Amino acid sequence: MFSNLFRSQPKHKRARLGQHDSESLDSDNLLSEQRSTESLAPQTKNVEQSSRDVKIAVRTLILSSIVYLGVGLWLASSVRNTTVVADVDKFCLHHVSRYCKAPVVRDVKAGWHDKLFNGSFLHQNEYRQPAGPEVDAAWAALGVNYRSVVVSLDEAEATGLRAEQVQISPEYGGGFPANVEGLHHLHCLDLLRRTLHWNYDYYRAQKKGAFVNSEYIVRVHTTHCLDILRQVLMCNPDVGVLGQVWWQPENDSHPSAFVDFNTVHRCRDYEAVRAWAEAHQLPPEDQVDMSRFYKMPRAGDSILGEIP
Repeated sequence: MFSNLFRSQPKHKRARLGQHDSESLDSDNLLSEQRSTESLAPQTKNVEQSSRDVKIAVRTLILSSIVYLGVGLWLASSVRNTTVVADVDKFCLHHVSRYCKAPVVRDVKAGWHDKLFNGSFLHQNEYRQPAGPEVDAAWAALGVNYRSVVVSLDEAEATGLRAEQVQISPEYGGGFPANVEGLHHLHCLDLLRRTLHWNYDYYRAQKKGAFVNSEYIVRVHTTHCLDILRQVLMCNPDVGVLGQVWWQPENDSHPSAFVDFNTVHRCRDYEAVRAWAEAHQLPPEDQVDMSRFYKMPRAGDSILGEIP
């Protein structure tokens, strides 16, 4: 009996052991829950970070797509409005010419080429000689005395002519009498040459051309030409530059600087323009009936009260 008593554990001992086991189990559960909570926290943070990254990526993709789409539309519009230049010379001529549909532009190629200007200061050429038949012939060969050309009625507006300007009678083919401005500019330059004080008396005595008029008319004609050339030069200012060279006369001990006027320029084919103007001149006045050559103005047509 005693052996059985000592061999078996007391009831209260067994109860205490059961309590310890319960406490141990509760502790394990708490530790397990704590570990689970701690392990879930980084996972939640990772999910939130990934979500933010995805949102940023989506926004960046949308913004980039909008930018690329805008650039693509702009490039497409630019290409559609771009003119492909096949003939650069023709494009440049049409760009700088106010009346690019004028007959002379249509019929005469620009013929752009490089030309070295004769800028000699002391050495004379045929255009710089003293008044006389030889220098007059040189200037006349440039077309400074050509008669007007004819511009058809169909081409008048594109050429810059107005309906109220003088027209040729249908009896003589109709159209507008007109002068090529480049040739008129040279005509003006030739008149300035003739009115230089060392040339004036020679041409005044001849009483030809502009000098058939009174001295007053010669003066206003000359100043008109002077101002036309001023405006032409200011309208087309040459932005090339003039360098300088050294020169030294035999008796000077030191060289001096002097402007070098011999420069290369990009020039249009003047000879082609001159030839066109020569071929399209009106007939001489002695070959037509001038009383019937022009189409006289009708009632209501514009007639100026003085020479413009």
